[in-house]
Amino acid sequence: MDKKLGIIVPYRAREIHLETFKKKMTQYLNARKMNYEIIVVHQDDAKLFNRGMLLNIGFKIAESYECDYVVFHDVDMIPLIVDYSYSDIPLHLATDFKGSEGEPKRELFEEYFGGVTLFPMEDFRKIDGYSNKYWGWGFEDTDLLHRCRKNDIKLDTWKIKNTGSNGLALKFNGHNAYVKGINKFNLNNNLTIFVSFYPDDFICNHEKDSDDFSIFSIPGYDTSISFNSFSRYNFCTFSEEEKNVFYANSNIKPNYKTNICVRFNVTEKIISVFQDGELIEDINHFEKLIKYNKESFFYLGVGDPNREHDLKYFKGHMDSFAVFNDILEDEEIKEISKNRYFGLTQNFGNYISSHTLQTYYDAKHIKDYKLMDLSGNGNHGEIVNCEITELEFEPYKEVKIPFRRESKFGSLFHEENGFFDNKWKQQSTRWNQLRFQNEVLLDDNLIKNDGLSTLEFIEHGRTHENKITHINIGI
Repeated sequence: MDKKLGIIVPYRAREIHLETFKKKMTQYLNARKMNYEIIVVHQDDAKLFNRGMLLNIGFKIAESYECDYVVFHDVDMIPLIVDYSYSDIPLHLATDFKGSEGEPKRELFEEYFGGVTLFPMEDFRKIDGYSNKYWGWGFEDTDLLHRCRKNDIKLDTWKIKNTGSNGLALKFNGHNAYVKGINKFNLNNNLTIFVSFYPDDFICNHEKDSDDFSIFSIPGYDTSISFNSFSRYNFCTFSEEEKNVFYANSNIKPNYKTNICVRFNVTEKIISVFQDGELIEDINHFEKLIKYNKESFFYLGVGDPNREHDLKYFKGHMDSFAVFNDILEDEEIKEISKNRYFGLTQNFGNYISSHTLQTYYDAKHIKDYKLMDLSGNGNHGEIVNCEITELEFEPYKEVKIPFRRESKFGSLFHEENGFFDNKWKQQSTRWNQLRFQNEVLLDDNLIKNDGLSTLEFIEHGRTHENKITHINIGI
C-alpha cells in the first residue's frame, strides 16, 4: 500500500485562504490518487500565533492516523507542480512561487526551511519536533534546521567560497576597536569603495530592535557598509536635502570571508553594490547625496566611536580597504574581488585602475600602529585597539542546509510579516531572534527540553470529514 501522508496546516483567521486551500489541495491529491489526511490545527485563543506548537500538535494527530510521513504546509501556498510522495529524508518543498498580483516576491535563501517541509515520522521524532517557544512570526523554522544539524539528520551541504587569501589582518573586538582615517571623500563625485573582511558570529543586543555592525562608515547620517543581524550585508547612504535613506541589501547569508564594493556613478545617477564581484543591487535616480563636509574622519570597524549610543562596533577581521576616485568597470570589480595574489597598486588581469587609488590599506603594511596608505596620498589609518593577527580560513565555508525537491506553488496574497523596510515588522520577531541567537545557539540543552516531549495544549473541538480534520486548540 502507498505510504500515508499527513498534511498539517497551522491556521488562524484566514478563512478565504483556508477554503481555497482545502478545495485545491484535495483536488490535487485526489487526482494523483494519494493516500492522505489533511489536518488543520486552528489556534483559537488570544495568544500570539505559535506555528511550531501547532505543527507539533498536528504531528501527534498524524501519528494517531498512522501516517508514514508528514508535510508541514502553510495555508497560503497552493500546489501547482509539487511531488508530495514519500521521502526517507527531510525535504524542503517551497522552492518556487507564482505570486498574486501586488504581492512582493518571496525571498528564498539557502537555509530557508519554512513554508512547505516534508519529514518522515522517525526523523521528526528524533529531533523532538519544532520548538514550542517561538511566538509570533519567525525563527521556528530556523530552529528546526538547527535541530536537524545537532541530531545528525541527513542534510545537504552548501559550499560558500571564501574570497581573498590567508595572511595578516586586523582583528576587531566588537567593543572598542576601530581604524580612523581622514575623510577626503566626496560622494557626489565618481567614486568606488572596496573592503575585504570576515565577520564573527554575532550576539544580539537585547536593548535594541536590530543590530548593525559597521565595516566602513562616514558618520553623521552614516554612509556605511555593514553586516547586520538580519544576516545581510548592507550598504546605506542619504540624500543631502531631505535626508532620504537609500539601502542595498544582500540576500540572507552567513558570515564568511567576503568583500563589498560600492560604485558611485554620479553621471548616470546609479549606485551599484557588489558582493564578491557580483551585483547585489542598483540604487537608481538618487538625489544629491549628503556632503559630510563637517565630518573630519571616516572609520573602519565602527559607525562613530565618539557618540553615546548606536556605536555599531564590528567584531571580526579586515584585511584590505581601498577608495578609487573613479568608477571601476564590472570586470575590474570582479577581478579585484576574486584576487588572491596581487596588491591593488599594480594592474593585473582586467583591473586597470590602480592609478585612480585615493586611499588604500593592506594589513600586510602596518607601521607605528598605522595602516600605511599605499596610494601615496598620505591618508594613513590610525589603528585603535585592534589586534594584528594572522587570518587563516578554508577555501570554502561549508553550511548544512535542507535537501530540496523542486516544486512550484501559487502564493495567495498576504501582508509581509518578516523583514520589511529594512527592519523586522513585528517586535515578536525580534524576541524570537534574541531567543535563537543568544540562547539556543549557545546552549544545546534548550533543544533537548522543548518540543514534542513537552507539548501541552487544550482541545476545544474537532471535526473530521472527507479526509480533513479540523481541530480547535488553545495553547
